[in-house]
Amino acid sequence: QLEKIVRIDATAGAERTARTRFLAGQSGLVLAQRLYESFAEVKLTQPFEQSLEEKQRRMTAATNAFGQLVDYQIGEITAAATFYLGEIYTGFSRAMRESERPAGLAGAKLRDYEDALDEEAFPFEEKAIKVHEKNLELMSGEQLFNGWIEKSLARLAELMPGVGDRDAFYSRTFLPSETKEVRLYMAGGNDIAVVNGAASNGVTVRVIGGEGDDVLADSAGGGRTALYD
Repeated sequence: QLEKIVRIDATAGAERTARTRFLAGQSGLVLAQRLYESFAEVKLTQPFEQSLEEKQRRMTAATNAFGQLVDYQIGEITAAATFYLGEIYTGFSRAMRESERPAGLAGAKLRDYEDALDEEAFPFEEKAIKVHEKNLELMSGEQLFNGWIEKSLARLAELMPGVGDRDAFYSRTFLPSETKEVRLYMAGGNDIAVVNGAASNGVTVRVIGGEGDDVLADSAGGGRTALYD
């Protein structure tokens, strides 16, 4: 049924409408998600080259499917496709690093093998970062913030730990025994507040927006953070 909806829209020609395009995009997203799940379930085991070939085949199928979704030019579907493309690259990098080691490797040989794996995996992690950053660009113009962009923000915080610390203007740890509430006032411009880590019943954080389009991306989900804009 989903394939039929996509096919009807693709062959509609002059009769194609915004409604058929939206339905086809949603259907295409579900189909692409199935390909992503198929890609994700493949583990890199020995014999390595054999499992790697199958992993790469499924990765190509998934990336092609999500890449085609961008052509529908529907904001939320484009954001979803972009998020999943980043996840594919992250997943492939992780699979390389977590792959089954050949039997009999130990000591220096094992370290050399793992170093080689890291060298192969790193470029895919870099690709993932660039793709998730691309999702942030969708917030410009008329495109509104949505859950898929929030997911990319959360993933970037995981992929680039410490980046914010190096450029931090102010850094402090607040203890619930000492502080009940922290208020963060945004200045002018389009600001983004990112909250990650484990949810807790600790300090309440209130983010007060200023002029511009401000965004709160809260992946902790603890209900202790709020944006007032």
